[in-house]
Amino acid sequence: MSGGEPTSIDKSESSSFEDLASAAAHEIEEAKLAEAAAAEKEKHGDKPVEEWQDVLGSGALLKKILKTGDESEGSRPQRTDICRISYELKLRDGTQDLVEKRDHVKIYLGDNEVLQALDLALTLMYKGEICLLQIAPRFAYGEAGLKPGESLGLVGEVNGPKYEGTPIDADTWLEARLELHDWTEEPDHETLPIAERMEIGTRRRCRGNWWYGRGEAQLAVQLYRRALDVLDESEGGITDPTPSGDMAPTSDSLHALLEERLRVYNNMAAAQLKAGAYDAALQAVTRVLTCQPTNAKALYRKSRILSAVGRGGEALEAARAAARAAPSDGAVRSELASCERQRARDRSLERRLARRMLGTGEPAPDSKPGTAKVRAVRGARDRSMLMWGSLLLSLLVGVASVLVYRYKMQSQ
Repeated sequence: MSGGEPTSIDKSESSSFEDLASAAAHEIEEAKLAEAAAAEKEKHGDKPVEEWQDVLGSGALLKKILKTGDESEGSRPQRTDICRISYELKLRDGTQDLVEKRDHVKIYLGDNEVLQALDLALTLMYKGEICLLQIAPRFAYGEAGLKPGESLGLVGEVNGPKYEGTPIDADTWLEARLELHDWTEEPDHETLPIAERMEIGTRRRCRGNWWYGRGEAQLAVQLYRRALDVLDESEGGITDPTPSGDMAPTSDSLHALLEERLRVYNNMAAAQLKAGAYDAALQAVTRVLTCQPTNAKALYRKSRILSAVGRGGEALEAARAAARAAPSDGAVRSELASCERQRARDRSLERRLARRMLGTGEPAPDSKPGTAKVRAVRGARDRSMLMWGSLLLSLLVGVASVLVYRYKMQSQ
């Protein structure tokens, strides 16, 4: 992940994030209620005036059924189900230029592995259904748009194709042809072989990187969390299930899984830092450093996180450790220099405050000549008076103690 940083050092569990999944689920439920009401009207002979259905009620996502699906069981896919779909995206203008096309691809519903509009529409479709969608920019490529040469971020393809069409800006609507072939429930992660868990975790991390690169830190965090769902160790440790249960996973497999998990935590820390969720970011980067104390990226991000929350001394310590781990990295050197400048400013401020407290502050720029000398003499005189006053007070206390003692002896 580069995220605009100068070199390879680029840009959990945070309740401070807005729950995007819950918001999307709320919109889906409203769409389902609206569809149910429309179906009830149709039963009573009230045909809908428009053949386009306003899925969200805001005009931002319109749906028209081209082929009715199998409604016999009345079931539709749910969040996290594995859907097999085909889709074709075009610009909704006179050119109808093709953006991307994929056939029989498997996605995890609700994971933002495809554009958000497709995720939302799939929850309202039946098996075998084909529909057209008209998609507002908000549920397509957003404010960032998509420029020629940029990655399409196709799920399952680490080095996927680049976009070659006309620029898509923040006002560009899209049209999609979407077909839902079938779906299955997501299996229990603990029943999956390590190789499959690795593949799922990697695809989610790569998709999260794509969203991060587009400035969508919250969506990136959502994908990273889902990656950790399948990469994190279960109770008793990760195993590679076999029919007999006798074959233990190789150490190489476990090591590779650990490395991938740490990459996800590292990237998630960068996304949380970008979103301003500093506590969660610090937790994520701490997980990395617990296993890899000299991980340069993690140390660099820890320094940036601590600087953001005003813990300059700790930030400088982390930056120095990062510089030892990656002495030639430009981003690390820049962060270290920034921390050192901040430390120098903090010490200068501390010295000025100390001089003011002791009455030896430097004269203001507009002070008259000799003012500093007068202040110094007054300060010395005040300190002398304070010292003699303390001695006199001590003497008085001693005399009073002697008198009290003599009085008690005479009373006896």
